[in-house]
Amino acid sequence: MKFLTFALNYLVPLVVWALGSIPLVAQAQEEAPGMTKMCLFYEEDGVSGHVRSDPILSQVCPSGHVHTFYGPQNFHPNTSYEDLRATKPQHSTTPWIENQSLYWHPSIYRVTKNPTGGKIYTRASRLDSSPYYRWNTSTKPATVEFPPGFRMIAYSNQERADVGGETGGNLLVECCNDGEACVTTSGNPLLFPRTRCGMMGLGFAMPTCWNTTAGIGDAGDPKGHVAYTLDGSVGGDCPPGYDARIPQVQLFVRIHDYEGGKYMLSDRSDVFHMDFLNGWEKGKLEEIMAGCEPSGESGYNPPCNCTKDFLTFNYDRGGAVCDGDVKKYILNEETAVVSKLPKGPCEGTELVPRSWEADDPPFDGDGECGTESDCADSNLAFIYKKNAWICGDVEDSDNKKKLCKNSKIKSHCPVVCDAEDLCELDSKARFVQDKNGKNTTCKKIKKKKKCHLVEVCGTCRKTCAGFDDCNYFD
Repeated sequence: MKFLTFALNYLVPLVVWALGSIPLVAQAQEEAPGMTKMCLFYEEDGVSGHVRSDPILSQVCPSGHVHTFYGPQNFHPNTSYEDLRATKPQHSTTPWIENQSLYWHPSIYRVTKNPTGGKIYTRASRLDSSPYYRWNTSTKPATVEFPPGFRMIAYSNQERADVGGETGGNLLVECCNDGEACVTTSGNPLLFPRTRCGMMGLGFAMPTCWNTTAGIGDAGDPKGHVAYTLDGSVGGDCPPGYDARIPQVQLFVRIHDYEGGKYMLSDRSDVFHMDFLNGWEKGKLEEIMAGCEPSGESGYNPPCNCTKDFLTFNYDRGGAVCDGDVKKYILNEETAVVSKLPKGPCEGTELVPRSWEADDPPFDGDGECGTESDCADSNLAFIYKKNAWICGDVEDSDNKKKLCKNSKIKSHCPVVCDAEDLCELDSKARFVQDKNGKNTTCKKIKKKKKCHLVEVCGTCRKTCAGFDDCNYFD
C-alpha cells in the first residue's frame, strides 16, 4: 500500500511529465472578488548578476550556494534597504524607479558530461523576469505596504505552499512552444522539464500573511514572520497570530530556447526558494493599493494594472554585472561553467569587502559582457592529457602556474592565465565541440566555417570575429 501511494503521488506524475504528454496541474483556489494584479515586466534580461551572496542571511561572508539576482546591482552581502533606495536607475534592471527591491533565487545550472564522464555545470545566465504583485483590499486583515528593511525567504515545501496559487500550488513550471499548449507541473518538488521547448518558465509566489509582532525578518529568522493563508489563496484567512497582510510577490523567470536534459539548482535541492529584500520608496505601495481600482474580473489573474498611473518608467536601466566585475569586487570565484558547484556558507573564497557607495558602484553594468571587445576565457571544455578540463578547473588548481605555462591552456584561458595579449586570438587547444562530446580545433572550425553551428565565438576568437550569427559567451 505504501508503494502504491508513492507511485500514484510521485512516480506517475514524473513519468507523465517526462513524456510531456499532458499538463500536470491542480485546481487553483478561487479568489475573493476585488483582486488587483500589478505586473512589473523587466525588459528582456532582468538579471543583475550571479554570485554566492545572500544579504539576508549574512552581510560578512559568502552564502552557501550561487544566487541569481534581479533589480539593483547592489547585491554584495553588505547591502541594506538604504543601499537599495540609493541605487541610481542606470545601476538597476528594474523598469520602475520607485521599486528598487532585490529578488533572488538559487542559480539554475544545466548538467552535461565531458568525454571522460565528468560533470560540467553551465549556469543559465540570461533569464527574463517578471515580478507580479497581488492584493485584495476587500479582505481582512488589511493589506499594508512593506516597511523599510522588510525581508523574507519562502520555500516551496513550507506549510501551505502547495495549495492556492495559479495552478493549485504556489510553485509552477511550464515548458512552452509557439502554437502549442504549455506542459505544466505544479507544487513541490521542483521538476525541471527533460524535453526541449521554446521557453521554460518557473514561477513562485511568496506568503501574504504577516505577524507584525515578529518583526520584519531582520532578527535571525527571515521566514517565521510570514505565512501562507489557510487555503493558499491571496485572499484567504490568515493563521492565528498573523495580524496583517502584505502584497503577494510572485517572481516568474523564463529561459528561452530551453535545451532540455538535466537541470538543477545551485544548492542541489529539489525545493525551490526565493528571497525578497524590500526596496520600495516609502509610501508608494500604500498609495498604489489605495488608488488603483480592481479591474472587476475575478480569479487569480485579472488584467495587469497600476503601473501606468503610479510609477515612473526607468529609461536608463542597467544590465547584468559582468562576471569579471563580480570576481573583482565581490567574490573571486568562477560560477558560469564549473566542474564542481561552489557551496558552503562562509566557506571557500574570502569575500571582497565592499569598497563603494551604493549610489556609485564600480561596475560598467550595461550587461554587455563577453563581446568581441572584451577578454574572456572559453566556456568550452578542452582536452589536456586525455582528460576534459574547463578554465575554472585551471583557476582552482594548486598547479595553476604550471598549467598556464602550457601554450594551449594559456590561449584557451587567457583571463585565468593573465595572458590578455591572447584575448583576440584563437585557442590552440583541442576542445569539446558539442554536447555529443566531439572534439575539434579552431583550424577545423575555420576550414568548415562552423561558428554558427557550435557556439565557439569565445574560443575561436579570431576565426569567428565579426561573424553575423556569433553567440558570444558571458
